[in-house]
Amino acid sequence: MKKRKLLAAGLACALSLSLLAGCGDSPKPSESPSASQPSASQPAGPSASQPSEPAADSVNIVWAGWSGEEEASKDIFQRMRKTYEDQSGNTVTWVGWTWADTAQQLLIRSQNNSEQLDLAQADIGIFNTVAQAGVLADWNDILGEDFMKETFEQSALDTGNVNGEQLGLPWSMASISMVYNPEMLSAAGWDAPPTSMEDFEKCLADLKAANPDVIPYAVSTKDATCAGDFMPWLWTFGGSIFNEDGSVSINSEAAVECVKWYQDMMNKGYIAMDTGRGEARQLFAQGKVAFYDDAVVAKGQAVNNGVDPDEVVNVCSAMVRPVLKDGDKPQSTMWGHMLVTFKNSEYQEQAAELAKTLVSDEVALDYFKNNGMPPVTKSAAELDEVKSDAYLKGFITSTATARLEETARMANANEVKSVITEELQYALLGQKTAEQAVSDMAARLEAL
Repeated sequence: MKKRKLLAAGLACALSLSLLAGCGDSPKPSESPSASQPSASQPAGPSASQPSEPAADSVNIVWAGWSGEEEASKDIFQRMRKTYEDQSGNTVTWVGWTWADTAQQLLIRSQNNSEQLDLAQADIGIFNTVAQAGVLADWNDILGEDFMKETFEQSALDTGNVNGEQLGLPWSMASISMVYNPEMLSAAGWDAPPTSMEDFEKCLADLKAANPDVIPYAVSTKDATCAGDFMPWLWTFGGSIFNEDGSVSINSEAAVECVKWYQDMMNKGYIAMDTGRGEARQLFAQGKVAFYDDAVVAKGQAVNNGVDPDEVVNVCSAMVRPVLKDGDKPQSTMWGHMLVTFKNSEYQEQAAELAKTLVSDEVALDYFKNNGMPPVTKSAAELDEVKSDAYLKGFITSTATARLEETARMANANEVKSVITEELQYALLGQKTAEQAVSDMAARLEAL
């Protein structure tokens, strides 16, 4: 298999050319020229004072993304912009699209140089697409490497670091962690979630014995989420899909042991086929699943499926993934949002100040309280309001040792995930031994 860097570069080149060719047909964005007039219905938040007139030497910053278009976030984003405007004397224009259009529109706007773009919101997937195009500026050059390391955990910085350049500034992050139902565990005799693999298996057995109709662990066994759930378990067993140089490394004893563990769980009825993230969320909300893997949005998913918001933490809490042996680091994959700025921006310094405002404790806490998005700075993580949040605690703990998905920087990530999912399914269905499934995974990945 070719190294991932080369594959990514090829995609970036092709994608850039195709997007530029289609520039004239791009959807019209929603633009908010200023946040200085808040809506009458917005709740109290930072910088609620009356707006001041822009200074004569003020500049206008263009900030783009998708969350500011969503009803649940519009007022919050308006307060964010107003806070910066009051502090700086500058103005902020918000340019918004749907999430599905954001990556394409950021590339078009940053590459045709005809429209201003200074700061943008990007989740991990959007970030990877835009970073490959070579249009992003290095935050280490703008804010300084010392500031970055003093402000953010290294695991959060690693998510936005590409070949030594800090192209993404962490904004709101939490890993995809294991979520569990405390009431179901208590009914099976467990007052706290298991922390070791040995205890995890005992807990799954007790859950099945207490209620044979439940799926103790709804690990994903179909689509791309199957490969996504498999990765942190593979890391837990000491394996990996690729070496640091991009060569395939999955044909290992650790991978075989991991697949055998999956097979054992299937044979004992602890996991089930045809389970994806969507099915897991539905079954979990219905009290038919005790454990599954999800991002911090699991809370909202539970509420949307009928769980009382005031009772969520009793039936939906996060935990660190069990470890194989004492001293091992709990494994999880990173999830979240970053801020990026662009090489061709005339206002990188002002964009940086806006970014610092957005990650400040005051603004981040407003975002957290009103939208549930977890803050990412070291200082915000120490705030009582954050530390005391029972639901968020498990996600924050897991995030400290989280890793980027191994396919995150790859142009053919979907193909890689399909191979892993298909071979793992063959093993779970008894059509291949663990050894054969892992060997075939390696051979197919090498051939990509």
